[in-house]
Amino acid sequence: MILCVGVAADPTFLAGLHAVRAAGLDHAAVDLASLALRGSVRVPLDDLAGATVDTGRRFIRAGEAAAVWCRLLDVSAHAPDAGSGRAAAGHYQAFLRLFEHLPVRVMNRPLREATGFTKVLHAVTLAAVGGWPVPRTCLTSDPDEARAFVAGCAAGAVFKGASAVKTFAQVYEACHEERLDRLARVPVLFQERIVGPDVRVHTVGDEAFGEAIHSPVLDYRTVAGVNDYRPITLPESVLGGCARLTAHTGVPLLGVDFKVDRATGEWYFLEANAMPCFEGYDRRAGGAITRAMARWLGSRGG
Repeated sequence: MILCVGVAADPTFLAGLHAVRAAGLDHAAVDLASLALRGSVRVPLDDLAGATVDTGRRFIRAGEAAAVWCRLLDVSAHAPDAGSGRAAAGHYQAFLRLFEHLPVRVMNRPLREATGFTKVLHAVTLAAVGGWPVPRTCLTSDPDEARAFVAGCAAGAVFKGASAVKTFAQVYEACHEERLDRLARVPVLFQERIVGPDVRVHTVGDEAFGEAIHSPVLDYRTVAGVNDYRPITLPESVLGGCARLTAHTGVPLLGVDFKVDRATGEWYFLEANAMPCFEGYDRRAGGAITRAMARWLGSRGG
C-alpha cells in the first residue's frame, strides 16, 4: 500500500496522487485539512510502524505502507477554530517526525534537506555536490557593501530574499538605490545577473526531466502566457550532478534550477527545491514526471 499524505486543495499533491491511482497501485489518501476536523494521528515513540492514522473514514497503520508520497503543508493557520488548528499543528509535527524515520521508501522525507532554510548555504553546499558554479553572490545588511557588489557586476545584479520564504528575484535598478538603507533591518541576497534561459530539472530517483524556459522577464514565475517552454536534452555534467544531489540529500524528488549563460553556454546552479510545485512542468511533459514518481513508489528498491 502507498500512503499518500497531503492537502486535497494542493494541485501538486493531487498530481502525484492521480499518478499513483493511474498506475493501479494500492494506496490510502490522507487530506491534512479533513484530518484536522475529524481525524487523529497516533505515533508511539518506541514503534513507528505501529503509528496509526484515523481519517474518520479509514483506519490506516503505518506498518502497512510499502512507500509514502508525502507533501506536508501546515494548514493550522487556516483552521476554522482553535481546536482544529491545534490538531492540524500537532498532526503536521507528528508526520514530520514519522516520515523522517519510518523504515520505508518516502518521497520526500520532510526534514532531510535542511540547507534550503538559508539560500547561500544551500547554493554553496549543493553546487559543490553537483560540481557546478554559482553566480557571484553577496548576502549583506550593509548598504555600502551592497553598492560595491552591484557596481562590480558587469552584467548587472539581481536580488531576492535570503531565507526559505518564497520570494521573486528582481533586477537591481537605479530606483532601488534609495531603498538600500533598509538592509540594516533585513539582509538581502544579491547575485550577479546571468543573462540567458532558465532550466528546471526534475529528478525522480535515477530519472531526470529537463525544461528550458525563455522569458521576457527575469523571474518567469511572475508572468503567464508569454514564456516559451521547451523540453531540453540534459548534458552529462547536469545528469551526473543531479544524481549526486539525490544521493547526497536522500531526497528522490527534486526541482533543480539553473541559469544558462547565453554567451558562454555555462550552466549556473541556483537551488534544488525538495518540495517542488511540478504539476505545470509535468503537464507540458505529458505526465512523464508523475509516471516516474509512480514507478519509484511502486518499486522495491532501497
